Amino acid sequence: MTRKVRPAIGARLSGLVEGVEALAQPAVTRVAVQALQPSTFQPRVHFAPEALEELARSIREQGILQPLLVRPLGQERYEIVAGERRWRAAQLAGLTEVPVLLRHLTDEQAQLAAAVENLQRENLNVIEEVQARLQVAASALGVPPEEAIARLFALDRRPQADPEAVARLDALFGALGRETWRSFVKNRAAVLNLPEDVQEAVRAGLDYRKALVVGRVADANERAELLKAAAEGATVQALRERVARRQDAADPLRDVLRRLANRRTLATLDADRRRKVERLLRQIGELLDSA
Repeated sequence: MTRKVRPAIGARLSGLVEGVEALAQPAVTRVAVQALQPSTFQPRVHFAPEALEELARSIREQGILQPLLVRPLGQERYEIVAGERRWRAAQLAGLTEVPVLLRHLTDEQAQLAAAVENLQRENLNVIEEVQARLQVAASALGVPPEEAIARLFALDRRPQADPEAVARLDALFGALGRETWRSFVKNRAAVLNLPEDVQEAVRAGLDYRKALVVGRVADANERAELLKAAAEGATVQALRERVARRQDAADPLRDVLRRLANRRTLATLDADRRRKVERLLRQIGELLDSA
């Protein structure tokens, strides 16, 4: 079967992101497979071979049900703005031509189109989805994609500095669904800062919440062990406990502080001792902050 498509995000973003209207579907034409080339704006970089083979089988039986979005490069060459996976599967299926929607798009519009098209797909991995959401957010804020996270963090800290931008983001992420922009920047956006080995595991299907735990470990060999445990079914909590034990073994003081801060440990103390311990923890925290 071909990929499922959620209700058109492009329509819901109309009026929220400049340039979305330019992506309206024109007439379909056909272009030779060899005349097409991938775009550097494609958020998706991982194409699972098994999934491509499955899509190729579907294309052999039913053809390509949704045209590719392309833009002309000149000399009868075209860049794939959206639909690289269909193009790859079409080659596996032995097609010589594919249906396309031909649009004259600027670089900015092409980036936006690739992001919006990918967000309609059900099988994006978390990294691809985060990159696509950042691209759409960047377009809404009028900043380059590489500056989008910093801008989102700044607005989260001081929303009163630009209430119009905050309102646009509220409406934008409401149209995209799943989460608010504040939740997005505080949680899932962090996957882009993970070590490359952990990002690769996410692209292969690792839950991003487990990835965020593993990514806190600096040693690559230790990360490899944790990734193996995660792949074998270790829960997020189990991974957290393993990371905490490793940190405690490397730093006995951390172990003492963690034990003291544990609610169960504090509950075993009488009121006077508990107040002393809590006061000591506050003092240590202040010392660490000042350091």
